[in-house]
Amino acid sequence: MKVLCAVLLLIVPLATAAQDQTQHIYRSIMPDGHIIYGDKPAPGAATVQQVQLPALNSMPPPQGSDDSATQPSSQPIDEANVEIANAQQALDQAKAALEAGREPLPDERIGKVGGGTRLTDDYQARIQSLEDAVTAAQQRLDAALAARNALRQ
Repeated sequence: MKVLCAVLLLIVPLATAAQDQTQHIYRSIMPDGHIIYGDKPAPGAATVQQVQLPALNSMPPPQGSDDSATQPSSQPIDEANVEIANAQQALDQAKAALEAGREPLPDERIGKVGGGTRLTDDYQARIQSLEDAVTAAQQRLDAALAARNALRQ
């Protein structure tokens, strides 16, 4: 009997400590929209949320209680945030391409009769195309921000 009491005195604190340990699960949304669940945030994730897991050995909620109708889903906002990240990345790339493209290519300069050179129409068209890409990327980012703001209201 004394041995049984001693064993119980050793086991009960260990069982209680094991119950107090909570497992952290993270929901990482990557810039391309993929969702990754793991025990730590995924590197390079656009957004990360910690997911609360139900306690082990607990009863599920009663059938009549549906909290999903009262709590708004965060999935549309998560998707909007991913679109914002993608649009910002596209804008940054378009701006970088424009800056890199400002230097004329070898065949985009022609000589003038009195000396010197001038830029060709091909150069002007190429720069206009790069500027149009920046404008389109900015419009995409503005639309993504507006869509997310509309979801928040």
